[in-house]
Formats: sequence, C-alpha cells, structure tokens
Amino acid sequence: MLRSVRPSRLAAVAAAILLAACGKGTPLTSGTATPPPPYKPSVTSQYPIAVPGSQPSGIALGSNGALWFTQYAAKGYIGQLGQTATITEYPTPTAGSGPQGIASGPNNLLWFVESRIAKIGQISLTGPNFVEFSLGNSAAVPVGITLGSDGNMWVTDKGTDAIWRIAQSGKATRFPIAKGAKPLGITNGPDGALWFTEPGRNMIGRLSIDGKQYTEYPIPTAKSDPISIVEGTDNALWFTEYGADKLGRIDVGGTVTNEFALSPAKSDYGLLQGGDGNFYFTDTLGNNIGQFNPSTHAVNVYPIPIANSQPTAMTLGPEQPFGEVYFTERNANKIGQFKYY
Repeated sequence: MLRSVRPSRLAAVAAAILLAACGKGTPLTSGTATPPPPYKPSVTSQYPIAVPGSQPSGIALGSNGALWFTQYAAKGYIGQLGQTATITEYPTPTAGSGPQGIASGPNNLLWFVESRIAKIGQISLTGPNFVEFSLGNSAAVPVGITLGSDGNMWVTDKGTDAIWRIAQSGKATRFPIAKGAKPLGITNGPDGALWFTEPGRNMIGRLSIDGKQYTEYPIPTAKSDPISIVEGTDNALWFTEYGADKLGRIDVGGTVTNEFALSPAKSDYGLLQGGDGNFYFTDTLGNNIGQFNPSTHAVNVYPIPIANSQPTAMTLGPEQPFGEVYFTERNANKIGQFKYY
C-alpha cells in the first residue's frame, strides 16, 4: 500500500524533478523537446537490368503503379520495374528503334518516342500491348514527350526542329519552330501551353496549346545547354542548364527570373520537384543525385554507390507526396531508387 505524502513533501519532490530535468533556474515552460534526427536522403536501391548495355534513358510512372523505362541501345526494349522489385523487359515492335522519352497518358496508356525510326510507340498496360505510329517524316528525331492540357501527347523533334502533337488515335501534326533549336525536354506549363528547352539556340520555347503561337525566350548564360524542364509549384517553369551547371527559373511571361549555381554538382540533367518542395536533379558527371532548396537556395549532393553510373532521367515513384525518386543509370545499366524522406 502506498503511503500518503504531505503537500510540502510533494512540492519538494516536484521541485527536485524540475531542476533535474531542466537545469538549475530553467523554467519548464521555456524548454523544447529534442527533435528526432532528420532523415538523410540517400540512394537506397539499384535494380539491375538483364539485357546488357541497354542504356536506360527515359522513365515514367505508369497508372498500374509500376515504373516504366526505355532502353535505347541494342535491339530496343521497354522495361517495367514492378512493385515487387522485379524488372520485366519487352522488345519494341521494331528492332533497333532507339526508344528515349516516355510519359503516361490518358486511358491507362503509356507513350514513348522511337528516335531512330521517327515513330511514336503506345503501350496498353492490360497486355501489355504495343502499337507504333509513324510521324511521316524520316528526318524526324523525336526525343522528349509529355501529356498536354488538351489530352494529346506532345513531342520534341530535334531532327527537323519541330514540336509534334500526337492525338490519342496516333495522328501526328507537326508544328515547326526556329531552325537550329534542336528541342529536347518538354512539359505542360501552368498556363496550359507547352514549354520546352532549345539547347541549339540557348532558348526556352513556348507553344500555345492550339499550336498557333510560338515564342522563344533567351537564357542569360551563354551556351547553357538547357536539357530538362518541369512545372514548379510556384506557377513557373524550372529547367536544368547542363553546360553551365545551373538551375534556371522562367515565369509564364517569359522572363528568366533566376539562375542558381548548383556547385558542388558538376552537370545537372534530369529534373523534378519532390513532395517536400525541393527540386531533385541527376548530376551526370558528378555521379550524384542533387537537391536544391528553392527557399534557401542550398544545394546538396548525394553519391550513387556505383562509380560513373551516368544518372540521367528521373521520375517520382508511387509513394507520394513523400516517397522515392527513381532514375535511370545509363552506364551502370540499372534503375536507381533515391529516398528523400
């Protein structure tokens, strides 16, 4: 049985506990709990691809929750990294097609470009079943692809300096842009237009969704070699400058408002914005995954375990808004997983 304690003794015990916990003369109300140590982002997994030297290039999240990626080299394959961490590879209908960019579209379809044969591929995930659509121009070299605000797929063509609209039926319509632009990355902007990088002219291009208005905006840094472009949560466009190792920001009015140096990174290529608001990019020559905080402008790099893996394209995984980033390792022939939370 517990003995009763007089109030005076209770006060003394309480005072002793307070001093022991907080330090002499420190009021309890001014103390703060010790926070848990922050999670350190890192490359948590690397998944090997069975076909040797396949040069994985583009990567996208499918509606089935799996990661789908293109394999540019050899005969040409499309790979699937399932939720059981198993990779399955499917040959493209035309051998040696050179698949590169890939994107998810409506109706549980995936779309990818075939750079070597001037075609666009479509994947129905129920099979999966593959269909190819010709651009009707043998000089075309499609590279990047995105879903537009009109429900069509839009493609950059560095071979004929054009942007293509691909209807869900596969019908292709060409929109010419400036000669020598050599467009690469493309995204749907906050204004509903298509925004794309033009490394050949050191510009950012914009095409209205009806294809009638094309505009170019210069990048202040010469020979910046812009590659990837994405829409940010701030209603602006952000793009990588591979040649200058900078991250650029352009508003929908066409003004490049900032260019941020990404040192100690050496060459930023792929780009996305994570659920934490930070931007993540592949540092191809530095062999890192980079992180840029748009509020503080702080840059961090996180090494990839395999040397000279050549990380390129990247996409968010299914575990969002806080989860993983997946990226292609072109030289290491792997798909990497980077966990930022």
